[in-house]
Amino acid sequence: MKFASRAMRGISRASIFVGAAAIPCTLIGASASASASASASAAHVMPVPKGFIANSITWTSPQRGWVLGAQACAQGKGTCPDSQVVGTTNGGATWRLIGTIQAPIPKLGLTERGITETRFATSKVGWAFAPGLFRSSNGGKTWRSMPIPGHGKQVLDLAVTSTAAYAIVSPCGYGMGICNSQPLSAWRTNQAGTSWTRMPLKLHIDVSANVAAYGSTVYVVNPRVERGSAQLYASTDGGVHFAARRDPCSSAELYNLIQAAPYSATKVAFLCDGNPGFSKAAKAVYRSANTGKTDTYAGTMGAFGIQAWLTVSSSGNLAVDSWSDGSFIYINDTTGTTWHMIIGSGDGGAGFNDITYVSKRVAWVVYGPADMFSGYGQIGVTRDAGRHWHFRTL
Repeated sequence: MKFASRAMRGISRASIFVGAAAIPCTLIGASASASASASASAAHVMPVPKGFIANSITWTSPQRGWVLGAQACAQGKGTCPDSQVVGTTNGGATWRLIGTIQAPIPKLGLTERGITETRFATSKVGWAFAPGLFRSSNGGKTWRSMPIPGHGKQVLDLAVTSTAAYAIVSPCGYGMGICNSQPLSAWRTNQAGTSWTRMPLKLHIDVSANVAAYGSTVYVVNPRVERGSAQLYASTDGGVHFAARRDPCSSAELYNLIQAAPYSATKVAFLCDGNPGFSKAAKAVYRSANTGKTDTYAGTMGAFGIQAWLTVSSSGNLAVDSWSDGSFIYINDTTGTTWHMIIGSGDGGAGFNDITYVSKRVAWVVYGPADMFSGYGQIGVTRDAGRHWHFRTL
């Protein structure tokens, strides 16, 4: 199963409204009545670094997850030289330090090197990327810098399954916009990750792109540029062959497709986001049960928020995080077209990242990521399909 998302972020905070109180933090350690062996094991558990600020979250199951973040030096003081990965094996009840990556989480506009996202394919194999590229083969304890496929300048997006990884690469450096006429390129590799094969796609040049995968089904989305059209491709053989799909978006969203979110080998939801105005944009979702060959309208959410990202549960529940000069979460927990704004925060645009369903009713998100200037770096969880969210600092 593949859990994925890629969100853009905002700047500051005034207030946030949630459905319940924050989750209490449970400390890791051995109790007085624990056995000697349990005590010895606990002695080797490294706590979450003081002042840890979350940026990206990833899961391989409802119980096992990882968070990429940076220590407090990043808040208001530029970019830290290193980043850290913390993990849980009990569904977020407790967290511990797993490892350190010798790469910063770049504050927007301050540096071209570093990483902002992480995805784990298995309990051992994980990736950190955007704009750089790192790989771990021991559950996040150690990380190795990897060459960007095709001599590219940055990884825009990366998706994983238990056997493969897929990446979208830009010839332009981080924060440079569209630097020349060279197109984006799409790549695949196996779990070993030692060599990449270019996938047979003709993409246009852009500053953003989306790749998503579920089993052997892979989707690549390249949003529209100026008067061009969005590109949507689907593969059912692990990225070996692709077929073009029709952009499901309507004129209301300016035909601007930004994301595919698969939740089975054939089922996928598409997020359309266009016609932006002052702190608002038209955001709609479409569903498909046949890898995008045909689709049905799943509703338009509230206008507040411009940047947006979609997650879908295995049962088809939908949730979208969005931000502009505030931060918002919308849900559709029926099979119809009705959406509800669950969080509406006048926080100046602290933003969200990596909203991710890990089961039918449980989803996670990062609030105020470390690479944004707010730097709250909290994680949030819902256990009732998005109706109520609980936020805390690790």
